[in-house]
Amino acid sequence: MTNSNNYKLTSRSVYFLATFLASGWVGVAQAQTASTQRKPVRTNAEADVTVLDPIVVTARKTSEDLKNVPESITVVAPESLTAAPFDPGAAIARNSPNVQWINRTTGQQFFSIRGVSSLGTPVNFSDGTVAFNIDGVPNSMMSASNILLDVNRLEVMRGPQGTLWGSNALGGAINVVTNQPDGKREIRATSEIGTNGYRMGEMVLGGNIVPNALDGRMALRFGHQDGDVRSMFSDDLGKRDIAAFRGGLRFTGIDQTTVTLTGSYLRDQGNAPFYLLRNAPRFPLSGALTEPKSMTTQGGTTLTVEREFDAFRLTSVSAYQHNEIDSKTDNTDKLLYDRIGFPAFSSRGRLNDKENIFSQELRLNSLEGSPIRWVMGASVTRTEGRRACLGMQCAPAPYFDTLTVNTDLNSTNLGLFGDMSIPFAERWEFSIGGRLNHDKIELKRGNSLGVAGLTGSDSTSQTYPTGRMALSYKWSDQIRTYVSLARGHATRVYPLFGYPVNGVVPDPYPAATGWTYEAGIKASLFDNRLDLDASVYHNDIKNGVMTYLDPALGTFGTTYQDYKTSGFELQGRMRVADGLTLTGGVGYTYSELGSNGANLTTVSGNGVPNTPKWTVTTGLQYETAARVVNLPGSLSFGVQYQFTASRPADVDNSFYLKPYRIVDARIGWKNDANDLEIYAFGRNLLDQRAETAGALFLGVQTVAAGPGRIAGVGLTKSF
Repeated sequence: MTNSNNYKLTSRSVYFLATFLASGWVGVAQAQTASTQRKPVRTNAEADVTVLDPIVVTARKTSEDLKNVPESITVVAPESLTAAPFDPGAAIARNSPNVQWINRTTGQQFFSIRGVSSLGTPVNFSDGTVAFNIDGVPNSMMSASNILLDVNRLEVMRGPQGTLWGSNALGGAINVVTNQPDGKREIRATSEIGTNGYRMGEMVLGGNIVPNALDGRMALRFGHQDGDVRSMFSDDLGKRDIAAFRGGLRFTGIDQTTVTLTGSYLRDQGNAPFYLLRNAPRFPLSGALTEPKSMTTQGGTTLTVEREFDAFRLTSVSAYQHNEIDSKTDNTDKLLYDRIGFPAFSSRGRLNDKENIFSQELRLNSLEGSPIRWVMGASVTRTEGRRACLGMQCAPAPYFDTLTVNTDLNSTNLGLFGDMSIPFAERWEFSIGGRLNHDKIELKRGNSLGVAGLTGSDSTSQTYPTGRMALSYKWSDQIRTYVSLARGHATRVYPLFGYPVNGVVPDPYPAATGWTYEAGIKASLFDNRLDLDASVYHNDIKNGVMTYLDPALGTFGTTYQDYKTSGFELQGRMRVADGLTLTGGVGYTYSELGSNGANLTTVSGNGVPNTPKWTVTTGLQYETAARVVNLPGSLSFGVQYQFTASRPADVDNSFYLKPYRIVDARIGWKNDANDLEIYAFGRNLLDQRAETAGALFLGVQTVAAGPGRIAGVGLTKSF
């Protein structure tokens, strides 16, 4: 942070920063050109140059200019999601420094922000440290892999966000903002076809239904992709078949009141492998004896009522979600068993996970432009989940292939929250917020054979506060610095895997807690043609839930673990000339494990799993008139580069996942009427099979692999 005696940047230093950004080593994800009110690039009349538009976010439940929010935030535009249309988690991480998407297999996918994450495989669908929300509605980790459809933008918020975004936001929060039915006429169809059997069709339809009273909008997407993981005993693995819908109605017939009803549905079929032998010949190659199969279905509805009064706005958000994952796997891989000298035998299992989530939030907040920004409210979330598990990991011998263990995990979370920002002494602003949570969690285990010793129940409750405060100073209209302190708190955790012993269910693991310290600067330079956003941070986490390999027993166990992470983010975007924009970001994280509940001193000092020291993303977008090639209309070209450094695969740091580099490119032509676009794209042009997760299994390194290269063409037509 710059001191008060020397806060003005020299033109030479600024030029150096801009050149550094243009070279592709700093800046923010290409997505940060999006906002709620996205407009064409403006022109500065005095300088006669193009400038960047402000980015509007709702990270603090009110609409604000991003540069005025004392937090490290990345905004991801919908265009950035097209690089991974079937895996939006990867696209979010690809555009956000210090954010990771750990994708092991169906139902085992989660985010990590600044190294704060589940330390291994999450033990239930609430065992997360990053809150995931769609239009402000809390989702569980089961729906974090949802296909994101008709998106306006995503806001990735770093640091504890429990004050406004609820439980399990210890490391941060992600809020997906979808396009709402606003009455604007839009009819658009998109079709894509590419290598590896890739095909995708999408349609958006929106407009006014009843003048001055009712608006509607809907979007549909169908997609298919062949498997690109070779298999010794079945069809190629990694296949996807997707159908998704999102739609809504908005009623505006009452003065100062809007009522919006939205709904969504997803069906996602696939056959992703449970794991792959690392460095196998012709990697990725699977030796699974039977083909894995999974079916994910998600559906829900949200009712939002907003009423604007003279001095404040009242908002009610009521939501229901149903999520289900049904998967059949074979945990035996012949390649792995041959490596360790064991005969391969089929070890088939089946998991069926279901959950119903009911949520309600009621809040009051200040109007945009008010001198004091404030929000206050209450929320309740009820989750009813059930797992039916058949397999070796679900029950002890001799029952593991004949008995289904049924686990009911129900939880209720109540919250009261408030947050405000108060300007004082002309240039200063003080922000403070807090939340009081109460959790009630109940676990019941039973089985299909009624075995008494494998039946039991337990429950827990806890009341706890979270909070955040920040102090910022506005050096000028272009430069602002801030410091902040935040307290995070997760919920207590019951593992979904497991069974009672003599009818006794173990108590839950303690709740993870943490303190986060952050300082940052936000600057708009060169007459608003260059935006820079830098922050440094330190996280001190207690009792993070950890999955580990017990070397004495040769089995996996779960305990809790302290750890620390420190680092920085540097993000930016630059309008070089009319039609040419450079964007990018760089993140650094140093992580270290501390003591833990099992007294496993051998891991103390190791790096936090799935946490790379370096992440880099850069992007270039260029648009120009097509007359340069003697065509009407306009041409566009975009390229994006992502680098992720090596990172520990597990808490023992038994091996490191390989670094990887992803390059995506797109070139397109639009007609003069701007209602037809034809384009070509290449995704993962270097064909790098990123190792997205890893584990040491029976002493052998196993990993999950990301998708390979896809090249194709697409067409979008508006009517």
